[in-house]
Amino acid sequence: MKYKNKAFYLSYYMRKFIFASIFCLSTLANAQKPIYDFVHFSETIAVPQTLNSERAAVIFSVPDQILDGFNQVGDYENVLLKTHKAFVTMGVDPILYLQDINYIASSSAQKSYVELFNQRKITNVIFFSQKDNEYEILIGPYSGSSKLILEGSEVFAMRSNSLHELLLDVGREIRRADYEIQNFLIPEKPSYIGGLSIVEKTLLKNYPGVLRRSKLAVERFALLDTSKTQNEEILARIIDYNRNIASKNLELEEILKSSYPYEFEMIDPMSDDELKRKRYQFVLRSVCSTVETAKKMLDYDVVPGTTGFASIIPVMPDQTRVKTIPRNAIVCKFYVRQNISKNVHVGVWDADVTWQEALHNMIGNLAQDLRVK
Repeated sequence: MKYKNKAFYLSYYMRKFIFASIFCLSTLANAQKPIYDFVHFSETIAVPQTLNSERAAVIFSVPDQILDGFNQVGDYENVLLKTHKAFVTMGVDPILYLQDINYIASSSAQKSYVELFNQRKITNVIFFSQKDNEYEILIGPYSGSSKLILEGSEVFAMRSNSLHELLLDVGREIRRADYEIQNFLIPEKPSYIGGLSIVEKTLLKNYPGVLRRSKLAVERFALLDTSKTQNEEILARIIDYNRNIASKNLELEEILKSSYPYEFEMIDPMSDDELKRKRYQFVLRSVCSTVETAKKMLDYDVVPGTTGFASIIPVMPDQTRVKTIPRNAIVCKFYVRQNISKNVHVGVWDADVTWQEALHNMIGNLAQDLRVK
C-alpha cells in the first residue's frame, strides 16, 4: 500500500495521534513482571554452597517514576551501594549489576548478556527488587541460559519492609551456614553493566532503497513456551502472558497494514539460518529500554552528562518536529536488520515512549527517507 496523497498522510497522522494518546495511558497502567516469574523454583533460606567462593551477578529492579511527564527508571544507586557494601562484608562477590529493563530490552540483548555471564563464569544470580515498601533478595544457581535461574532449583529468598533489616537477615543466614570464604578480591563499589551492543556489523542511519521492492519480515513479539513446565501456577502465568502478547501482535500487524507503504510479512522469531533459508533479506526488530541504554545498544555515541536526547517525529509528508526525551526515560526504537550483511538500518533517531508511537515514527520517517509518493 502506497501513500497516494496528502489526505492519506493526514489520516495516517491522525491515527498516530490517537494511538499515542491511548497507549501512553495503558503502558503506565501495566506493571512489569519479574524476570523469574516464569521459572519454576522452590524458596528456601538455605544459603547456596558456592555463594562465598564463586562469582555472582545481580539483576536489580526498582520502581519507575514519573518525572517531567515521562516514565523514567527510578533512582537505584544509593540503595545498591548500601546493598553492595553489605555483600562485601558477607563475602559475596557480585562482579556485575544489571538492571532488569536492560536485560529484557530485546532478544538480541538477552543473548548478549547471557554470553557475557558465561564468559565471566557466573555461578549464582542474585535478584534484588524494591517493590513499593518491600525489598526482596533471591539467590539461585545460574542456568547458563536466558531463564537465568536453573529450572526446578532451590532459591534462597528473603523479604522485608526495611532494607537494613533485610541485609542483616541475609548476613545472619550466611554466617550461620559457615561456608569457607574464598572471595577476597571483591570490588568496593557496584560495577554496572549498561547497554551492550546488538549491532553485529555496521550501523547505517538510513533505510535501504531496496525495501521498495523487497518484502520486510516483521518479527512478532515472542510467546513463551508452554511445553517445558509442569507447574500449574507457572503455566497459568505463561498462558496469561501469552494472551497479552498475542493481543500486541494483532495490534502490531494492524498498524503495519494501515501505515507501512510496502510489502511485509509477519513471522515468528527465528535464527539467522532460518531467515536465510526462507529468503528474508530484511527483518524489522525493536529495542526497549532507557534512551541512553537503547542508544548504546545500537552503537550511537552517547556524550556523558547529556540529560536529554532529540527524537525526530514525522508530522507531515515532508515535515518533522523534535521531541526531547530525558536520558532515563523508557522508550522503544524500531530498526531494520539486513540478514546477509548483518548491518543495521536505523534511519533517524525516532525512539518514543510507547512501542506503538515508535513504530509510527519509524514508518513515517522511512516514508520520508525513501520519498514515498
